[in-house]
Amino acid sequence: MGVTLRQIDRHHKEEFMDANVSEELERFMSRNLDTIFGNGPSADYAPYAIISGDGRTVGFIMVGQRLEEGSYWLAKLMIDSCERRKGYGTLAMQHAIQMLRERQGCRFVQVTYHRDNIAARALLDRLGFVSLIDGKGESIIATLTIAR
Repeated sequence: MGVTLRQIDRHHKEEFMDANVSEELERFMSRNLDTIFGNGPSADYAPYAIISGDGRTVGFIMVGQRLEEGSYWLAKLMIDSCERRKGYGTLAMQHAIQMLRERQGCRFVQVTYHRDNIAARALLDRLGFVSLIDGKGESIIATLTIAR
């Protein structure tokens, strides 16, 4: 099993209108199209479709950059609820990290997640991210240092 990432453009946005987030994760996420087309994170983000080995779109992930910091951000990893727990999220994260590792100037890959999102924490821990709890806030920033 494998995945590929394909950048989403306005011609493919309809694929994500009906993608379902599981009920347990709904409270952590904004609407898909809001994120993909205009109301998402403030950095320069690009949406990527997560395509399964057999060609099905199983989710998407946002990839952003803050060149002045040497950091890249992964945001809004969303796997359709009927495709969860099949390894697609892990594979997509691994693929996105590798893609960013190859970009010149990438020193860090960062992810922000809600402190109650235990699944996100477990995934990021497995991938080598270090989480920093921000005092009383609900958001946690996890950082993966890219060795050069």
